[in-house]
Amino acid sequence: MNTHNILLKSFCINKDLLKENACHIAFTGTANYIPWIGVAMTSIMMHNPASSFAFHVLLDHLPQDEMQKLNSFSQKWQVPIFIYMMNDAYISTLCHFSRYIINGKFVAAFLYRFFVPDLISEISSRVLYLDGDIVCNGSISEFMTMNIGNHIVATAPDLKCKEYATRFSLSNYFNAGIILINIDQWMKKNITSLLLETLNLYQSQNIDLPCADQDILNIVLKDNTFFVSRKYNMPYRLVRPSLFKKSIENENPSSASLIHFIGAIKPWTTYNQTVPIVQVWAEAKANSPWAETPLHSPVSQKAIHQAARAARSDHEYLRMIGLYLKFIKSKFDGTPKHGY
Repeated sequence: MNTHNILLKSFCINKDLLKENACHIAFTGTANYIPWIGVAMTSIMMHNPASSFAFHVLLDHLPQDEMQKLNSFSQKWQVPIFIYMMNDAYISTLCHFSRYIINGKFVAAFLYRFFVPDLISEISSRVLYLDGDIVCNGSISEFMTMNIGNHIVATAPDLKCKEYATRFSLSNYFNAGIILINIDQWMKKNITSLLLETLNLYQSQNIDLPCADQDILNIVLKDNTFFVSRKYNMPYRLVRPSLFKKSIENENPSSASLIHFIGAIKPWTTYNQTVPIVQVWAEAKANSPWAETPLHSPVSQKAIHQAARAARSDHEYLRMIGLYLKFIKSKFDGTPKHGY
């Protein structure tokens, strides 16, 4: 992969802070996701004070105020941040997957994680890719330095690994929100090109990919994956229980080092702040340059319904009644069905 084509520019914030033994961690996202990436990075630093890190962030755009906050984070924790401004126009020519077209526009950020090893290959032989909807609540040093042999990636099984593996005749299936990557093996096997080729092949044959790039990563890496425990990728669902449906059971996240908030409901929503593991996330936010970044109030039908359930769980019954009335009204006033 020619990285010159996929990049508009790259630079490093406080590169002089880079240490030879640093563990490299990468995030990807659009500009509006930067605050949540920042909170995730803060949680890592708070729970791993004895480790050295270098962060890599792949973005479509970097507003000046977010640049200042990233610099503030870098200075506070004495850690370098490598920034990669991606060339979305070129990346959009590499993939024709219709699911990545939203409101008539191809969202190239969905593909950014495919390019992480190529961009970092001259800096490190190993990188931990993380989605922005995670919180660190323990040491990750053992995971970062784990011997995975010649495997290309180390990952944890997905919550629905049996169901998803059966769909593609795989022996196992991992969640792609947290991936430890052996960059040398990735480059040797030309994985980035294989991912793009496979994605376009499925698109050309009109084969449905419910989990999109996660499905492709599993298909391409099926014989090159080292599976680890969910300690390093514990799925946590913030769906509140209904009066008429069985509540969703989550594993106890206190024993996990990396908690992954899967699903559409995220910890940066106003109506989830009483959940204990979200309070861990909130503590990281409060200790970050993004402390004043507003949380998302419920604006979709689904979010309003979830907020009402949360109020009921928290015994805030007047608020619950108001939200349920708002939810009923939202069914008729053009409020979007999905989203925060």
